[in-house]
Amino acid sequence: MNSEFPPLETELADARAATRRGASVLDVREAREWAEGVCPGAVCLALSEGIAPMLDWARNRSGPIYVFCAGGARSLRAAQALREAGVPASAASLYVREVGHEQPLVAHRATVPMNPASTMKIVTTLVGLDVLGPAYTWQTTFASNGRLQGGVLSGALYVKGSGDPKLTSESLQAIVTALRARGIREINGDLVIDRSRFAKAVHDPAAFDGLPLRPYNVGPDALLFNFKSVGFRFAPLPDGTVRVITDGAPPDGLSIVNTLRTTSGTCPQDWRSRMAPNFDDRGNAVTATFAGIYATDCGERDWYVSLYDHTGLFAAMFARLWRDAGGIWTGTTREGALPRNARVLHTHVSPPLATMVTDINKFSNNVMARQLLLTIDAELSKRPAQAKRAGRSIRDWAKARGFDLPDLVIENGSGLSRIERISAQSLAGMLEYGLTSPFASDFLSSLPLAATDGTLAKRFVNQLAEGNAYLKTGTLTGVKALAGYLLLPDGRRMLFVGIVNHGNAEAAQKALDSAVDWVYLTEAAKLKALTR
Repeated sequence: MNSEFPPLETELADARAATRRGASVLDVREAREWAEGVCPGAVCLALSEGIAPMLDWARNRSGPIYVFCAGGARSLRAAQALREAGVPASAASLYVREVGHEQPLVAHRATVPMNPASTMKIVTTLVGLDVLGPAYTWQTTFASNGRLQGGVLSGALYVKGSGDPKLTSESLQAIVTALRARGIREINGDLVIDRSRFAKAVHDPAAFDGLPLRPYNVGPDALLFNFKSVGFRFAPLPDGTVRVITDGAPPDGLSIVNTLRTTSGTCPQDWRSRMAPNFDDRGNAVTATFAGIYATDCGERDWYVSLYDHTGLFAAMFARLWRDAGGIWTGTTREGALPRNARVLHTHVSPPLATMVTDINKFSNNVMARQLLLTIDAELSKRPAQAKRAGRSIRDWAKARGFDLPDLVIENGSGLSRIERISAQSLAGMLEYGLTSPFASDFLSSLPLAATDGTLAKRFVNQLAEGNAYLKTGTLTGVKALAGYLLLPDGRRMLFVGIVNHGNAEAAQKALDSAVDWVYLTEAAKLKALTR
């Protein structure tokens, strides 16, 4: 390729002059725009038709190459980045359109179903806000049909979960305090868990990537507690040993065996592998063993591990916190249905959905997204929730609101999937609906803000998008995606969806960022031309 590539920006008059000097000119406007005037001698290849033809043409040029694009924008920047990453144009989808306009600025393979990775959370959270409402809350009910006398509850304590995505140790501590305030000192009966709001389903935490202990692989549950995870905190000590404690009170049945020693040197990226960790789970008893070495340079580190099963973790933490509060419990834990004659002792109410979707989108929380999808299905179907039914329910929801999602395939609503699919154009349609809805501000503010927070805190720094773009990220092995809103200086809003499905997808982040930058440059140039 010519050493003078990348091409020079130009306007129509300059491009005509360049052709007279023997330069090569490429017009990347849309076909409808060529009627406004085409530079004699220019090659017309619309950007929306793909990057590959342009690169093939440019590869054999000699001398300077000028690119004309209705305002002189750097229209090949994204293409160059893709090419550098070794990602062919056939592996990418890009759709850019101004809100309220039918004609897209770019539509490259926009109707092809793609794996969206975590940008699928856009669908889940938008539908959740629409179906449930921003003020929706989850309720966890504590009740009993036993007799309370003299501080002793004679009978079972029932706990009915509704799918709260964020029932934490702090929540349970508040619940224990409230039950003690009811005068309950001793529970002389079983702890009975009612998780019937979600249908029973087989979940293999190792199925996705062979890492069953990772919290992101936790399956949904009507009584999800602490994301079904236990946090371990490591800190090097002056005597060469390493302190290992839990983040908060340890659950009952957890034993820690620690023979770690410190070592000098830099902290390796995979610092956990040098500790030879082992977790022996035997029902309600779990032994966590840490041996090997820990680099002093690592400082204090946290590691969250998915231990126990759903019932076991809740029961273990309840037992610990109940005992710490001075209570007595002599029963066991089992599953069962909340009796109709049970008396409610306490109801824990979650934060509102508007807060939950912020956690889901800004920090890409997979488990919370799974919980929300099943809650949507439970509300729409009025039956125990099933993920398999949720995709059909969402397609029906879209049709009822005037648009189709024919290419939508949902497995769990989080994007942590190899089979989930949606096209860039369909995802853009969802985004546009989000801006016209009554909950627009809640949804917009839930997305990461470029160079500011969430998964974009360190991305787009000192770029045109900084502080002006709300974008959901998506990353899997073989998938890189970016979708959301670009806020232009003149007040207009652009829908942006870029998805790459390729073995080199991880290297395509630069291309997606360049595409965002290209939109800002293009639209700024257009505005400049209009105001001359």
